Amino acid sequence: MREAVLIAAAVAAVLPVAALARNAAVYRDDGSLRRDEPAPVYSTNPRDPWNRIFHLLYARRLRAQVRDAKSPKTPWRSITRLEGGDIPEFFFPPDAGYLLEEPRRTRLRSALEAEISSPSLRGRTPEARILFQQDLWNRFDALQALAAKDARAMPLARLLARLMAKVALTEDELEGIQPGFAEAAGQWLDPGIFASGSGWSELISYFEGPGSEAGGGTTIHARRAGWRLVFRRFVRVPPEAGGEGDTLPLGATALLLETPLALSTKGELHPVPLILAAQVRVVRPGGAFAVLHAPRLAISASPRRLSLEALGEEDLIPQMSSVSARSDGYPLVHVRQSCVICHGPDGGIVGTAGLQVRPRTELLGPANTREENRVLRAKRESESFRALLKYFRGP
Repeated sequence: MREAVLIAAAVAAVLPVAALARNAAVYRDDGSLRRDEPAPVYSTNPRDPWNRIFHLLYARRLRAQVRDAKSPKTPWRSITRLEGGDIPEFFFPPDAGYLLEEPRRTRLRSALEAEISSPSLRGRTPEARILFQQDLWNRFDALQALAAKDARAMPLARLLARLMAKVALTEDELEGIQPGFAEAAGQWLDPGIFASGSGWSELISYFEGPGSEAGGGTTIHARRAGWRLVFRRFVRVPPEAGGEGDTLPLGATALLLETPLALSTKGELHPVPLILAAQVRVVRPGGAFAVLHAPRLAISASPRRLSLEALGEEDLIPQMSSVSARSDGYPLVHVRQSCVICHGPDGGIVGTAGLQVRPRTELLGPANTREENRVLRAKRESESFRALLKYFRGP
C-alpha cells in the first residue's frame, strides 16, 4: 500500500491550498493576467521573443460561466478573464479566428518573420525547444482547420510551420532527452511506477464497432489535443481491496500522465519522456483529486526543473478539464467539481461515466508503448500533419 498511501497523503495535502503558486505581479488571484503584455513563460527576460510570440498566440479575453462552489445549485453567472501566460494546455480553445484580427495578425506575422530570420536558439535548452514547438503546433493545427473558411489563415500557418522547423531538434538530440518521470514525481507521484513489480498497471481501452479505430483508439484526452500529446492512464489497487468492472475500490489510485510529441528536423515524430501535466485521484469517501502542471519556465531552465505544481481546490478550470475542447463562454468550475463529472464523487469510476457504450479495457504493464504508438499513428494519419510535413522535408 506504500504507493497509494504516498499519493493519498500528497493529494490530501494539496486540497486546502487556495491557488497555484503564481507570480503575483503577473497574475491575479483568479488566474487572469494583470496586464495585456507578455508573461515570463520561456524566460524572465521581458524582451524575450518567445514570450512575445506566445502572448500573441494565446493571450485573449475569454468569457466563462461560473458558480459558487459551496452552493452548486446557484445560477451560473458570466465573467470575462484576460487569459494567457503559463497555464495548462487544455485551457486553450481550439479556435483561431482571433489570430486574424488586427492589429494582432500584423504583429504576430512580424514577430514570426523576425524569429524565422534570426532564431534566438542560443541558450535555449532542448526541452524549451520541444515545448515551444508544441505551442506553435497547437496554433498551426487550429489555423489549418480554419483555412478552408478564411484564406488569411494559411499565411500565418505557414510561418508557424517554418518556425517549428527552425526550432526542431535532430533525431539524435531527441533520442538523448532523459526521461523525467522520477524527477517530476517529487512529493506527488510514485517514482517507482515503471519499475518491475511496482503494482501499477496501464489502462488501454478499445472501442468496438464501425469507425471505432478512428484516431487509433486513443484516449479522449489525446483526441481533444489533436494527437500532439500522449495521455496514459495508470491504476494501482491495493492487494487487499476488492472491486470489479468499471469501478475502482476504496484505496485505489488512478493517474493520468501527459507527455508531448516532437517533430525532428527531418519531420519524424518522436514521443518525448517529459511529464507536462498529471491528474491524480485516490478513491475514498469524498474523493481526493489533484490537477498538476509543470511550468514551462521550469522545464526550460538550465538545468531543467521538472517540478509539478498543483492547482488549488479553489482554482477555476474548464468544466471537463483535459477531456473536452473548450470554447468562449464555456463553464469554469473548481478542480473538485471538474473531476467528479467523469469519475464520481469518490473518484471510483474508471474512464468517464458519460459514455453510452463502454469500451473494452485491458491492463498492461507500465513499461509498454501501446498508447504512445496509437497516438503516433493517429497523428501521422491526420490531414494537418500531412500539410505540416512539407515544411520540414521541402527545400
